[in-house]
Amino acid sequence: MITVKILLFSADNSLVQSVSGCLKDAGFKVIRTAQGIGALDTIEEEKPALVILDHDLPGFSSLAIIRALRAEGRNNGRLPVVLMGASMREEDVLIGLEIGADLCLAESFHPQVFVARVRSLLRRAEPAKIY
Repeated sequence: MITVKILLFSADNSLVQSVSGCLKDAGFKVIRTAQGIGALDTIEEEKPALVILDHDLPGFSSLAIIRALRAEGRNNGRLPVVLMGASMREEDVLIGLEIGADLCLAESFHPQVFVARVRSLLRRAEPAKIY
């Protein structure tokens, strides 16, 4: 089975531990960076199957990263993006979804449900692969 690579952009250690822990347990390879600066270059270099962005990412706006990823010609707009963070409000979720996030999580999550949602996003992005 091919190891699926997920990029996680977050400086929040508790978020990193919970997210990367459940994804690694499910067989995904998680690459973490704590800064938003250079995120687009990192995404181009690593070619992940999915990107997770902390809403409160230092160095560069997560929303700006999503906008750039959804801009015409980049990844065909198909790269799944998850926006998450403990400080997200309902309006942050709405804005995230409106600009192109595929999933926004404002609060804590159940690990198995989160992994199932990630797999669902991956299936929609590349239906020929099984996750």
